[in-house]
Amino acid sequence: MRFLPHDAVDEVLVSPPCLAGGGDPRWITTALHQADGWRYDHLPLSPYVHLVRRDQRAELSLYPDPDEPWWTILHAATGEHPAWYARFTARIPVEILAAFTDALTDPATTSVEGNDPFEILYTAGWLEHSDLAASSPDGLQRAERPDHGPWPGSWFITTTLPGDPDTVIWRAHLSGDTPLPLVTALARALTDTTALRRDPATLPLFVRPHLQTVPAPPRPDTRLDPLEQRVQDLAARRSRPAPALSPHRREPPPRRTR
Repeated sequence: MRFLPHDAVDEVLVSPPCLAGGGDPRWITTALHQADGWRYDHLPLSPYVHLVRRDQRAELSLYPDPDEPWWTILHAATGEHPAWYARFTARIPVEILAAFTDALTDPATTSVEGNDPFEILYTAGWLEHSDLAASSPDGLQRAERPDHGPWPGSWFITTTLPGDPDTVIWRAHLSGDTPLPLVTALARALTDTTALRRDPATLPLFVRPHLQTVPAPPRPDTRLDPLEQRVQDLAARRSRPAPALSPHRREPPPRRTR
């Protein structure tokens, strides 16, 4: 069914997920703070959120400026890897962004040979436009890694309205030195077609005609709400051993032949 009036139900399942809107930012910020110990470094009651990892080598900012990226992740250089950054605009679903931040904070994250984000996309049916770009089968999402211009080697992800590539819903820009396991995690999230839960009143107005929605089933009656369960699950990862990222190797963008 098409968009359900917001006064009919408390939550709906929204498809396609890339157009579902931002969702609850606590899915990111609370998880970083409570599960991974990132400390907050901002004024109480301020709309600006700034979280810093314990070792102070990584930070996340949530800056609600409509003309700037809402989410920015900065990571300092280490002995094995150059500094890098990732920026995301306001309407990226937090579930997609969480794939990136969860990989960043996962002690088991490690670089794997042949870990090619484009291969993740191609396997999921994305269309190859060149050695440097791919688009989702529905045409809503595009991933690029140009080897020229002002940011050679950077990753760019763009989500647009159906049939209207000039109307951008959200963008992501990952610097060329972003660790490949994090980009791969993001690529997997982009290919996930699972409908997302949303309060229908929060869905972007101009996107609603392009959404498919159904009433969301009741949540399981559990001791923890979904955010609390998420924090608990992420915190449990800290008991696992923490292999370091493999030494950085600058690799050229993938080049495929048919």
